[in-house]
Amino acid sequence: MAVSKDLVYSDATLEAVQRLVPIAEQAGMSMPTLALAWVLRRTEVASAITGASRPEQVHANAAASGVALSDDLLAAVDRALGDVPVTEPTLAPGARAGVRHR
Repeated sequence: MAVSKDLVYSDATLEAVQRLVPIAEQAGMSMPTLALAWVLRRTEVASAITGASRPEQVHANAAASGVALSDDLLAAVDRALGDVPVTEPTLAPGARAGVRHR
């Protein structure tokens, strides 16, 4: 995890997340719900790894899979994120192309 921390916790990423707060509020959903609903609809994402420390968080995560995001909402999210998200396959830090592990 520490090796990929710089991919996630950059100033640009944190600023983009702050731009999403009013979008989630206007849509009447929490940031985790908006984030998970958005991630689950991305074609370049194979799976979403979620976490929960309380039962209600598990229920909220499951419910996010059924949240419909309008085209207007998706456009607002895209504008807020700009070019921050990774939208194509990207090697992890330290990984080399063409290396396969068994």
